[in-house]
Parts: sequence; C-alpha cells; structure tokens
Amino acid sequence: MNCAACGAELTYDSRMVSRHVGGLVACPYEGLAYAELRSGHDRIYFGRWRKIDATSIDIRRAYHQLGRHLSAIAQALGEKDLPAARRDLEKASEALETEEPGDDSPELLRLMDHALSYAHRTIDDLLHEMGLPPHSPMDFAEWYNVVEVPFRDAW
Repeated sequence: MNCAACGAELTYDSRMVSRHVGGLVACPYEGLAYAELRSGHDRIYFGRWRKIDATSIDIRRAYHQLGRHLSAIAQALGEKDLPAARRDLEKASEALETEEPGDDSPELLRLMDHALSYAHRTIDDLLHEMGLPPHSPMDFAEWYNVVEVPFRDAW
C-alpha cells in the first residue's frame, strides 16, 4: 500500500488501526518538515535492493530512485546558505556517479549505500537549520517491511 499523501510504501500493521482516518491510513510523515524527502529516503533505505535476495533490477531501480532523490534534495536545498549540506549532497552525487548499475560491480552497492548516507546527512542538515532533530528512519520502520533489512538486530 502506498501513502496517498507522500507516496511512501506502507505495510499494513494491525497495531496501526488507531491511525486510520476516514477509512484511510494516515500518512506517517504528515506534518513533518521535509516530509517528501524523509519518505523518499526511507523508501530507498528500506527498499528491496538492500535485501540479500535483491535482483539486478531491484538494484537498478534503487539506483535511479536515488538519483531522483538527490535531485529532490538539491531542489529543496535551493539557494540556502548551508555549506555542510552542499558538501554532503556533493559527496552523495559523487558516490552515486562513480559506478553505473549495468556494470555489475561489487562496489556499486557500497557506493549506493554511501550516497544514501550522505543524502540522509543532507536532510539532517536541512532539519538542523530549522532547529529540528535529525531524521530517524527507524521511527518509521513499522510502516515498512523491515524484517528483511540486513543487520536489523544491530540497530
């Protein structure tokens, strides 16, 4: 199921029944600053490409999602005077552009993970500028199928 407000892929959980509004599941990102960037990050973070049984199509799809996500972050950053955010976004772009998804490089997953981490840092920089706490994907884990995310027990 996808959130109608932000497009985030949601997994129905019976514990979330109280969050239904008018028969619809309430958006978990509703009312949050940079909701689209947060949900975009989490959709990639909890995506199939990070699972052990990920296919090359899953990886290619995530690669392109990540590219679009970096573009959305750049647009949100706009002309803001946030040197740390610009530096983090630049590092995310560099990591993503190092390898192409068709290369079947063992480095691609590591570079994509680095790009996503730098994207996360950029979102946190934007939130920090507003005096808000950093984004925590695990706060939204119940909306995603996180049972299969590698290293979940280490969180």
